[in-house]
Amino acid sequence: MADFLLVAWVGGLILLIGIHGWPIAIRVAAELVAWILCMRGNRFVAVPTVFAAAILPLAGHAASVQPSAAGAEFADAVHVLSAAMWAGGIIALASLRPPDGWRADDARRLLERFGRVAFIAFGVTALTGLLSASEHLTGLSDLWSTAYGVVLVLKVGGVVAMLGLSLLWRRGVGNGGAEALMAVLVVAATAALAVLPPPA
Repeated sequence: MADFLLVAWVGGLILLIGIHGWPIAIRVAAELVAWILCMRGNRFVAVPTVFAAAILPLAGHAASVQPSAAGAEFADAVHVLSAAMWAGGIIALASLRPPDGWRADDARRLLERFGRVAFIAFGVTALTGLLSASEHLTGLSDLWSTAYGVVLVLKVGGVVAMLGLSLLWRRGVGNGGAEALMAVLVVAATAALAVLPPPA
């Protein structure tokens, strides 16, 4: 996970150079602390990681939505945290190589345990994502007539692909690599949405 935290920190640093603001600076500092703790094997690495994810919406589009900015920021924070549980868990599992493969009993039980958490996290992510999209889009035509809408459609397509790959993985097909790659692409689309101006 140290590599992912380092990538998040570098991305936040690049964002901070382009867009100055205290929420981004705090996020970058929290990601750096998380990366250092992860490199040292500290078990409290989750604290600054969750904090960094929760503060992301304060610098995003939700902060500019009025009059319900606080509600939009809260929904975005829940969206980011639930997506991190879902996609982060997938990436973490995909980095494992069970000695007897993913069809072995222990590996299947691990996938089933994660599946219960992932199902709830995905549901929360989808619901809060829908709420966020309704705040930022002025109409259905925004999905193909604006850059923001096109990237949003690509992100949703990536999420649907992740769902299909998840079902295959749970049935013993694959090892999670394709799903983890799709998760990274969805995160990249999310980063693009953070910098593109929404139509609304």
